[in-house]
Amino acid sequence: MKKIIVILLFFITSQSFALLPPVLRCISVLNNGNISLSWTIPSDITGFDSYHIYRSTSLSGVFIKIDSINNVNQTTYTDINVNANNQSFFYYIRCKSTLNVYTFTSDTLQSIHLTVINTGSGLANLTWNAIHTPLLPTTSAYYRIYRSNALLISWTFVDSVQNLQYNDTVKVCRDTVAYRIEVSDASNCISVSSVDKKLFEDHIAPLTNGMDTVSINYNNGKVVLGWTPSPSLDTWGYIICHGSPCIALDTVFGRFNTSYIDSLFDPCSATQTYRIAAFDSCYNTSLFSVNHKTILLNGQLDICADEISFNWTPYINLDPVLEGYKIFMSINGSAFSVISTLNTATLNYTFNNLVDSSNYCFYIQAFENTGQKTSSSCQKCFTIRKQLNPEFIYLRTVSVVSSNQIEIKIYTDPTVAVSSYQIYKSNAPAGSFVKIATLPFTGSSNYTYSDYSVSTSNSSYYYKVISTDSCGNVGITSNTAHTILLTGEALEGSTNKLTWTDYGDWAGNVNSYSIYRSTNVSFSFVKIAEVSSSTFLYLDDVQDFTTGNGKFKYCIKADEQANTVYNFVEESNSNEIELLQSPDMYIPNAFAPAGLNKVFKPVMAFVSNENYMMQIYNRFGQLIFDNDNPEIGWDGTYKGEIVSTGVYVYLIRFSKPNHSIVQKKGIVTIVN
Repeated sequence: MKKIIVILLFFITSQSFALLPPVLRCISVLNNGNISLSWTIPSDITGFDSYHIYRSTSLSGVFIKIDSINNVNQTTYTDINVNANNQSFFYYIRCKSTLNVYTFTSDTLQSIHLTVINTGSGLANLTWNAIHTPLLPTTSAYYRIYRSNALLISWTFVDSVQNLQYNDTVKVCRDTVAYRIEVSDASNCISVSSVDKKLFEDHIAPLTNGMDTVSINYNNGKVVLGWTPSPSLDTWGYIICHGSPCIALDTVFGRFNTSYIDSLFDPCSATQTYRIAAFDSCYNTSLFSVNHKTILLNGQLDICADEISFNWTPYINLDPVLEGYKIFMSINGSAFSVISTLNTATLNYTFNNLVDSSNYCFYIQAFENTGQKTSSSCQKCFTIRKQLNPEFIYLRTVSVVSSNQIEIKIYTDPTVAVSSYQIYKSNAPAGSFVKIATLPFTGSSNYTYSDYSVSTSNSSYYYKVISTDSCGNVGITSNTAHTILLTGEALEGSTNKLTWTDYGDWAGNVNSYSIYRSTNVSFSFVKIAEVSSSTFLYLDDVQDFTTGNGKFKYCIKADEQANTVYNFVEESNSNEIELLQSPDMYIPNAFAPAGLNKVFKPVMAFVSNENYMMQIYNRFGQLIFDNDNPEIGWDGTYKGEIVSTGVYVYLIRFSKPNHSIVQKKGIVTIVN
């Protein structure tokens, strides 16, 4: 009965005034760990006496009144006796009336306690609690996340979420990072969480996708590197290294700067190797990518085989997988076009059917199966100059120098660089020609060669010259020229008969033949006659040379007729021959030293002084005259006195032109 009365009295009392509890809207943790509360004034403050603030460390725990406020217009309160950075606290407020009656409690709000965990992977894991579950109708559904450094001077907005968890990517090399959470209320107050901060150190290198390709700009010969951006957002740039071992070449800054041109190394003479690595702002560097090497193209022109052969180094580590190689060609500056596509196992190619006086350029391109990535080599260019034949080769003369030497003079076109001139010889115009010499090209118009494998007195020799190019191909052939063969016969009556073959052949033909003779009197050749080009016989009367030894030498010289083909005329000598007139001698059988015929001397023709001797003996066999000069006779004396008349014996000895000895013996009579 007493309890019923108390309840009834309370109900009557509470209905005796209109005082309502305050509406607690926000709870904030200050930097020092104190807690600030914000509320709105009750909608009916009739009979207001004071606000009473209660605190607990758990929602279900014992709430302790920590303070009271008598000013109805005060709507904030700071609890300085807590450190909410270490734990969360719960608060509610109620009013007391002037009748010492307490209102119902406000909503209980919990301070936001933020926990930050350094995951060690560059992420900060943030978790926190709500101020009320469920959220107050006036509380925003979004939690705003702020970040600062250890000094907590300025805060940077990071993101807003509707849940109680967030992962933030931390981009610091080594620093303390602080966070706080805010959630606003429709009353314009803000609930702020505790501050939590952790030391973050970035030891995680960014990722790299490696290079797409290493290629060569075939127009300028420079290496172009390309790659896809690193998937790591904190990538600051890329390191380019070259060679093996790989040495840093350059640095490219910017995550999306994904190409590089190397102007330092020459990819046209040697293969160049490259790798890349990504680095972040803390200079954490990824592993270097796999090697990518430029394609080295080698080419060889074989003008003799009419082909250009190529080989090249393979392209490795292409991703997607290498599909094959394309051969590009440009001729005479035209646009490049594909002339062949080869599989990955083929690293050589031959191009033939070359067009003379053309310029060819080639390059090789590796490609992968999607056709998106390619790598090109340097250009290889070739200018085709096929072997040309000279306009002319002319044997300007072949001439006998001696019995075992023939001089050959060649006139040829100096503007065409042939490999050589081949000299051929035969003993007959229709005979088999045999190569006897090779003359290398010197750029001269005139060449001279002496053939010593000849016997010019026995044969006429035929010559021709054939040009050959550097490939050994036969070019053009000269005219066929042959020497003059001179023969002769010593006839009776002091006559020498000469016959000779014609000279062949000159552009201007033979103008005339000149006959030259040498005797023991002159000892040098003297021109004795000139005959027409159709004359090949000459009779030489040598009776004026009976005092000589009977030896005669001859040669023929052919003179070329002036012509309009070449600006010169030539001459050609025949072989030399020697003709021997047989010696002749008439010996008187008597003479008169005191008469008209005072000297005994034989009358001689073509008798040589060589080995000449005349001796006179008396009837007793005594030598009374001895002489070796055919011009001196016996005057019939002995020791200065004319010998007596009678018969005497003579002995005459001399040499024939062929050096055989002739001896004549007889008697001569001295008369008065």
